[in-house]
Amino acid sequence: MKAPAMRWIARGLGALLLLIGVLAVYIQFGGHSYFWTALRYTYLDGHNTAHIDDAANFEQAAVPSTIAKPWLQDDRAAQTRIAPDLLQSLQAERSAAFLVIHQGKLLHETYFAPYTATSQTNSFSMAKTVVTMLTGAAVADGFIPSFDTPLSLYLPEYATDPRGSKATLAQLSAMTSGHEWTEHYYLPLNPTTKLYFGGDVTGTVLAQGFERDPGAEFEYSSASTQVLALALQRALQARQPELTLSTYLASRFWQPMGMEGDASWSLDRPRAQGGMEMAYCCIHSSARNFARLGQLLLQGGLWGEQQLLPAEFVQQMVRPNGFVNYYGHSLWMDPDYQAPFYFLQGHLGQYVIVVPSAQLVVVRLGQVRHRTYNQHKLIPDEVYRYVDEGLRMAQ
Repeated sequence: MKAPAMRWIARGLGALLLLIGVLAVYIQFGGHSYFWTALRYTYLDGHNTAHIDDAANFEQAAVPSTIAKPWLQDDRAAQTRIAPDLLQSLQAERSAAFLVIHQGKLLHETYFAPYTATSQTNSFSMAKTVVTMLTGAAVADGFIPSFDTPLSLYLPEYATDPRGSKATLAQLSAMTSGHEWTEHYYLPLNPTTKLYFGGDVTGTVLAQGFERDPGAEFEYSSASTQVLALALQRALQARQPELTLSTYLASRFWQPMGMEGDASWSLDRPRAQGGMEMAYCCIHSSARNFARLGQLLLQGGLWGEQQLLPAEFVQQMVRPNGFVNYYGHSLWMDPDYQAPFYFLQGHLGQYVIVVPSAQLVVVRLGQVRHRTYNQHKLIPDEVYRYVDEGLRMAQ
């Protein structure tokens, strides 16, 4: 190779190394050191985003169960099969589980290797619904005066914020509080990645102010749920300092509902270092247990003879929030479909779908989401396929 060409190659390599060095300094000292953790647990682990088997990457808080009460089996369960075309799609999208509960009984369950009935996978944003359910329970238990309590009662950090001081817990749940946030799951340098991998969920969300008046607009935001969870945690600990979101979830839902096995909730860092639940995501449990959460909502908060959630609170959760007709309080929905439904939804296509008219709960867990959406709503088309399949099986 001639000397001029060698010089150009050397200059190019030098410029590349300089660029890499500048980027590394920017990442390390510009408040983006979480990038290295994100890189380690995603791309270097064979993924391009967080994944459903990442419990080992984080500290975990136990959500203990007690006496398990397995699902009753529907008499038709042994003969019920997934339609061939849907089965092919579920396999192609690296699904973990597909369950159908009809009239309170297990009608169908399929697991895709290596997953089984006892596998525990990440709920991702289905945890947002759980946080709202816990908030409703805390109101019923007297920890919180009402769902419309001002946020600033528990977060004085926002007491002097002209917008934040007006926000309520219910608005955080409905994603209408106006809290400033950018929701993105794939960009390596952005607030959502920092929230997930940064090791300080409280500091990350409290660093954000309010960009619009509360109650003015709908904007889906993981930070809104984390702020709600922080208020809930402070309300609980004001009365019982030993309570955490995990222990409250265990005592309020997990144990009374006879969940099949303990769950866990990811912490941003060890509890001894002030760690808190990553409340907007990351409850790790089985498909059968996630299905129970849907069944509880279907039953209006009643489980056996216990009213675990007030029926009127569940009714509020499943109504559109007044800005869009596809979101209520931490629940997605389509009240206009031929069989109206609502559902818990998580990153990569974690779903617990409830179809009240058919007394139906459908669960799909997996690694890949089919990325086409209903043209009028932010609801993936695959959700409608799962609803229709559940209806077919139930008939």
